[in-house]
Amino acid sequence: MLTSGSMATQAATARTTIEVEKNGPYRVAGTCRVCDSRGEEVPARGTYRVAGTCRVCDSRGEEVPARGTFALCRCGNSSRKPFCDGTHARIGFGGMRFATGPIGAAESYRGRRITIHDNRAICAHAGVCTDNLPGVFRLGREPWIDAGGAAAEAIIALVKRCPSGALNYSIDGARADGEPRERAITCSRNGPYYITGDMALKADGGLSPPFSDRYALCRCGGSKNKPFCDGTHWAIGFDESRGRQATVVVPPLGLKRFSWLAGGLLIAGAAAAILAIEAAGKWSAPGFLGKAALIPDLNLTLEVLLVAGLTFGTWLARRGNLPAHRYNQTVWVLLNAVLVALIMARGLENVELESVSDLAKTHYWVPWLHATLGTATVAAGLWLVLQMNGLLPRRLHVRGWKTLMRATLAGYWLTALFGLAIYYLWFLR
Repeated sequence: MLTSGSMATQAATARTTIEVEKNGPYRVAGTCRVCDSRGEEVPARGTYRVAGTCRVCDSRGEEVPARGTFALCRCGNSSRKPFCDGTHARIGFGGMRFATGPIGAAESYRGRRITIHDNRAICAHAGVCTDNLPGVFRLGREPWIDAGGAAAEAIIALVKRCPSGALNYSIDGARADGEPRERAITCSRNGPYYITGDMALKADGGLSPPFSDRYALCRCGGSKNKPFCDGTHWAIGFDESRGRQATVVVPPLGLKRFSWLAGGLLIAGAAAAILAIEAAGKWSAPGFLGKAALIPDLNLTLEVLLVAGLTFGTWLARRGNLPAHRYNQTVWVLLNAVLVALIMARGLENVELESVSDLAKTHYWVPWLHATLGTATVAAGLWLVLQMNGLLPRRLHVRGWKTLMRATLAGYWLTALFGLAIYYLWFLR
């Protein structure tokens, strides 16, 4: 509860801000409290100075000593949660926002006296609404909000409890404004940071929540709507009692350096092998799988490895290891582009069409269908890689990126199956 004394103290200080460091922690500047859900004393150590008076408290409201400098972890893998210990750099954490929808858009549900406004873009799925007013917030039903399902006073009281600020209300067309709250950052148990009080958010792209007095920031590292929580911590089983999460492995040199080194060697090695075979005039030399030539055998082997690697990357994403997923998919998509440029595109010379009727022949239409599907898949894969690595302008980001990701993986599988069919038609039949 914010007392008049604490309100006066906070009003006398400079405004508190939370700055989202690129691919790093949250930097807090100003007066606030930081509450740890574990109820244990956590020594504050890190790299960013908090300007002003800041109390660090556990979930019981008891003060935890904060010594000097600190930053709040947002990759989910710090061994000193809720404070940053630099692990984000070792695991290659990426803070990109994949969601493309606007933050401020909200659906309105009109009742007799009250209209409820619901902003799905910033909902942390805490369940406060559905657990306490199931007659209004009807999980699994459409429309999921019935603004006439309870008295307006009960709805207003619940909306004010929404920790993410996703819910708001209006009476007679006048929307409710934020209200004075104590400045505090609360680490929910195995969930996001809940921000209360007047604390401005500084993030790339000018992202800001509709209400600066309450919003939820991701701390598991897995949200697709960074820096805001989107409930991913439930899906990946985020455990605040651990340091690095169960699925996160840091290879030698760190994930980023290892991925680019190993991936670069794989891609460069494949390209060098193909070019060396061509330079030596061994393109049609006997292969190592049986009846086919050397290059088709090499291409088939790499294509099978590629599909297996991309599928493994999907498993990494489902387990919440998003940095490894990003680097893994990037390497395999780039390898695929090299194979297309150096081998597969040239293979179409063998099925050059003299007339449209040629497409009626199996050994013609299968390669051309493979080429068409492969071209679309390569384009989609490169688009996604550019987006997930923050290299694509936001205006070009795909709104249904998860659907496109699944469709692209299916495209790689189908392309590989058609590749096997071509191998059979050309060399084994």
